[in-house]
Amino acid sequence: MSKETYQWLEKELPSWVQEGIVTDEGAQVLLRRYVGEKTSSRSSGIAFSLLGFALVGLGIISLLAYNWDALGHLERTLFAIVLLVGAQTFSFFVKRYKPNNTALLEGSGIFWFLMMGASLAIIGQTYHLGGTVFDFLSIWLLLSFGIAWLLPSSGAAFLQIFLWTVVWISHRSDLSTLLEMNTDSFLSTWALLGIVLCWLGYYVWQLRTAKNTNGTLLLSWELAISLFLVFLVEILTQTRLMPHLRSMVNYFALFFALYYMAGMLYLSHGEKTWQRPFERIGKFGALFLVLTQVSFRARIWLDGSDSMIDESSQIGWLAISLIVLFVALLVLFLQKLKQVPAEVLIILAPIIFLIYTLLQSHHEISALAPMLFINVSLLLGASWMIVCGAKEGRLGLINQGMILIALTVWIHFMDAKFDLVAKGVAFIVTGILFLVINAFVRRKLRANA
Repeated sequence: MSKETYQWLEKELPSWVQEGIVTDEGAQVLLRRYVGEKTSSRSSGIAFSLLGFALVGLGIISLLAYNWDALGHLERTLFAIVLLVGAQTFSFFVKRYKPNNTALLEGSGIFWFLMMGASLAIIGQTYHLGGTVFDFLSIWLLLSFGIAWLLPSSGAAFLQIFLWTVVWISHRSDLSTLLEMNTDSFLSTWALLGIVLCWLGYYVWQLRTAKNTNGTLLLSWELAISLFLVFLVEILTQTRLMPHLRSMVNYFALFFALYYMAGMLYLSHGEKTWQRPFERIGKFGALFLVLTQVSFRARIWLDGSDSMIDESSQIGWLAISLIVLFVALLVLFLQKLKQVPAEVLIILAPIIFLIYTLLQSHHEISALAPMLFINVSLLLGASWMIVCGAKEGRLGLINQGMILIALTVWIHFMDAKFDLVAKGVAFIVTGILFLVINAFVRRKLRANA
């Protein structure tokens, strides 16, 4: 909805309420429903404003670095104080006198965050306070985590969760040992968890009050990427002494299924791909994971990664947490949908991979059994997508199922020992069939409409 249409709706709703067309509560719901689309028309202006504030902050830091040697201890200290107090003053001025100017609020939050880091760096370098770069990042995180709440500013919250991710990953002692370097932080695990809980409180508040705004969508993308990075580090640290690819495959299947269901249930901001970060990451991750195992050569990779440690001993707190979350979200998802979902292949990926790896670990079972199981599961899941897409008139879902089947066929064809001419002809034939079926489905959907 354009800004002009939204303003027209704001003017018309009071008369609609008086005439009894809608209730007062319904009018408020309508305004909240379209506020994100109204603000999206100003997204380019806000983006340039944020970029401008970020460039100003980085420019000040660059000028300071260039003249660093010419400044004495007193000048550096005063400069650090002026930067920090000036950024805070400007931020509170905007909050007091321009509370409805989203661009200024977001930009002042980013400027305050950057100047906080610059001031800390100046004081640390001036008085040689010692410590590592990770100690500096930890102090920066500790002193700046309240900026998002004070203004509020989703731009500052975006930078804060990025900084928190870096500090949390560096805080992992197992990772420090693995990298053979001191990356530990003076902040305890509980302190870092407390900081991220405060950030999540801000994020939930934004979801409830401004879910369809671009700022909240940006936070969702950052949260999705940060959680994925933290998950990767946890997997790396937990399996470094027992490298077992089968366990890692099960972990990733659980993680991607959780992402998909969480995105479908709570964390979507619209119907477009870029508005559904959790669902899209979960979907593409799970489908990619399944496709990597359909080749009969995948059995060689899994067998080569076997560890001497028994598989059951590798189940730890991370696996238990993922399983509990998976069961809880699965129950909620089925209660909401009340039917077999079209993309059931993604949701059942953890169960499929559990059976797949169990078949792989039993050597008395034929080596072809697990490969046939994963291929049949993929073909059934893709076929169900096509069936549901035809029933619901969703061409994208039909194409998705057809692409999965085509990729499965191509993977097996590439495994076969055919020359390039035969493979090229097969690709052309498959492409033509794909286009013909797609055109037929489009025609059928138009006729039904």
